[in-house]
Amino acid sequence: MENFREHLAKSPKCGFFAAFTLIMTAFSTNISANQTEQTLLLIGGALTTCSSLSPKNCIEKTSLIGKKANQFQLTGKALKEIKSQWPDDSTNNRNETLRVLSKIAKQQPNLIDKGSLLWAWRDLDSRSLNNLTDREYNFVTDMLEVAVVDAKGQRIKETVQSKQNNEPAANDIVNFISATAKVNSKQPSLLAITASSRDPYESADFYEGLLDFDRIKSSWLALTPALAQAITTGQCEKLAQFRQQNMQVFNRHKIYPDRIQAEQQLCDAGVDNLVAKIESATGIMLNGGDQSLTRKVLFDGTGKPYPWTNAIRSRPLLVGTSAGTAIQSGGSNQFGSVAMITNGTSLAALRDGAHAVSAPSERCEDDCNQGLSADTLTYQTNGGLGSFSAGIVDTHFSERNRTVRLATLLAKTGQQYGFGVDETTALVIIKSQLSTIVTVLGKHGVVHLNKGKDKYSFDYSFWPAGAIIDVTPQGYQLSQRTIDSALPAIKIPPLPMQRFNNILTDAKLRSLTQAMCLTNEQSAVGQQDEFIVTLNASKNTQYQRISPSSYGCAIERLSVNITTIQ
Repeated sequence: MENFREHLAKSPKCGFFAAFTLIMTAFSTNISANQTEQTLLLIGGALTTCSSLSPKNCIEKTSLIGKKANQFQLTGKALKEIKSQWPDDSTNNRNETLRVLSKIAKQQPNLIDKGSLLWAWRDLDSRSLNNLTDREYNFVTDMLEVAVVDAKGQRIKETVQSKQNNEPAANDIVNFISATAKVNSKQPSLLAITASSRDPYESADFYEGLLDFDRIKSSWLALTPALAQAITTGQCEKLAQFRQQNMQVFNRHKIYPDRIQAEQQLCDAGVDNLVAKIESATGIMLNGGDQSLTRKVLFDGTGKPYPWTNAIRSRPLLVGTSAGTAIQSGGSNQFGSVAMITNGTSLAALRDGAHAVSAPSERCEDDCNQGLSADTLTYQTNGGLGSFSAGIVDTHFSERNRTVRLATLLAKTGQQYGFGVDETTALVIIKSQLSTIVTVLGKHGVVHLNKGKDKYSFDYSFWPAGAIIDVTPQGYQLSQRTIDSALPAIKIPPLPMQRFNNILTDAKLRSLTQAMCLTNEQSAVGQQDEFIVTLNASKNTQYQRISPSSYGCAIERLSVNITTIQ
């Protein structure tokens, strides 16, 4: 426990971490003696991290070693394999693709990156590129990819240097993962599951490197949709076939041979070994991407949990980012089953409502969303992992203006509470048999929605980084500790008397509500196309400036109502 306290004391947000040290001290005895304790770290995505593939996130950009980009080459052999192994019966798409690729091969005979490949393709014939199905597109790009190797033919990995992060908020989150793992175990170990990526082998280097902490054993767990299918059916010899059918990935044995070998070894060792490996881990991190893909390693095609699903759900430390956070919605509470959000925009939610979709399985390949548009609000009725059952959780929240889509889903499913986590921000939940502690860590904040009487009304709360939240029988509210430490109000001009346009684009709703908080404004009106968004303070509304940051104003229960222009 002492190392954890020392770490917190050195953090730049010392006031918040000092308070959190007290919380963890109260928990420390129980954590070591009772493994029913659990810490959830739900990150909203965009965890800005320094790596060889993302030097823009680094303080020093010239000292990085490791893989800098994926590489592609249009060789005669690759084109022959594309022709002979085309993944479906569309001879027209195959022939058109080979015609264009042959031209690009003459123009670009050397190694190129993916962006250059696609720009060249668009310049020559964008129609042929747009006509490809997802499976065909993935097949072609995978087959053209070549391994990134050194002079000795050894694979060059992406490297991560978290200590070089140029975003302090990301450092806070990463350091918190390390510190919490050490609190939970004397010999902590962390596993990274990258199933949210279409190509989980490509993502393995980054997440394994991200969790590379001093005195913590960390590794990638090769739990992929292909492995889940193969290991439970006793068909480990068909892993390559399942990768193509169930994951739409091709040619990975040539690009990531070590990761493919690890997957094969894990499969051959059997289900019991996989469960034991997960149960021995202190914590697990679930990556960003597509939560519907991660669901495929948690539940089979009939919706039945796999033998290892509960072991993942019950780890003392469970970390998710983006899709890895969204997948944790599930289980049930007093309001019924907790759904998992899968797609959609706020504007489409207002116009078209919310639609339940089938969970992707080995029987669901090209039309898992039942023909719905990319903007349609969709959700999985049975939810995801179920480690977070207090309500529906959403990510990239304020930045992608997802408040109304989450409110629409609450109204559709009957759930009372929604939790929207902003980018480079984490909602932290520490659960024990006696109590639950909730706080916010990182750069921005967490939006808490309380369902109103109909789908067009709800209460909006914003918890900035540093806020501590009390969980009471009446719901969620800022703790008195946070209120007592609030900063004095500042004098700034009042909001102009106007209707704020395009309120459901970018992060404009968060900007407006923060401005209302800072100016103590009691009402404001925004518009998005045919919709009017009215915000009103009520007797239950509170504004508290808890930090001097751009998004440091806490809001409690601001009433939001949406109407349509007649």
